[in-house]
Amino acid sequence: MKALVRSIGIAGAVLLLAGVQNAGAQIIDTVEFTTSFPFTAGNATLPAGSYSIRPDDDNPQILLLTGAHASVLIQAQGTEAAKPSDKTDVVFKRFGDGYLLKNVSVEGSSEGVTIMAAEGEKHAAKHGAKGEQHVAGRKKAAASTSR
Repeated sequence: MKALVRSIGIAGAVLLLAGVQNAGAQIIDTVEFTTSFPFTAGNATLPAGSYSIRPDDDNPQILLLTGAHASVLIQAQGTEAAKPSDKTDVVFKRFGDGYLLKNVSVEGSSEGVTIMAAEGEKHAAKHGAKGEQHVAGRKKAAASTSR
């Protein structure tokens, strides 16, 4: 009986560790994009302009979003599509006049990221606001560089 319990415990631990590894953000290279509108990423509102997104060196679930006038760290969760994306997309969700950074997918990869919901998005969803998706700034992922 002890051997059975131990085997089940070991199998559970292996499954748990495999799930934790897959939960990380799935952007490896820098993704560059341009918007013609201000948007919210995490809890920061950023002006229209050109930006790049890359994973944090210490924690791949944290993305560094950098622009000419602002930088912000945002929390992301890895996602996986049924088939590889045919283009790099940065997707925003529109609530009224505001845009929220929501998803990033990379050309040639079935993996991408979903930006964790910020307080503004949770509030809008709680009060029945329906968001519309808007794709902006499709720009191919930059070449990988060693860090």
